[in-house]
Amino acid sequence: MDSHNNFDLILLDVMMPNMSGYQVCAKLREKYPAQSLPVLMLTAKNQIADLVMGFQFGANDYLTKPFAKDELLTRIRTHIQL
Repeated sequence: MDSHNNFDLILLDVMMPNMSGYQVCAKLREKYPAQSLPVLMLTAKNQIADLVMGFQFGANDYLTKPFAKDELLTRIRTHIQL
């Protein structure tokens, strides 16, 4: 991220090796505020507590798998326009 700053939005899976998506999002928020770099979390975790945790770590949006392609594209478009 330090060498390439031309991102409009980050799609981030919650469950990843080494670091969780929540941890990555928290690290991103140290440098990039939510209004300048939206983070859309994608996950199979669909409990309310998981959604709340995503927002607590700085996510702009949270989408559970499986999701419809049109819904993902609409959310991406909306966050980029904001």
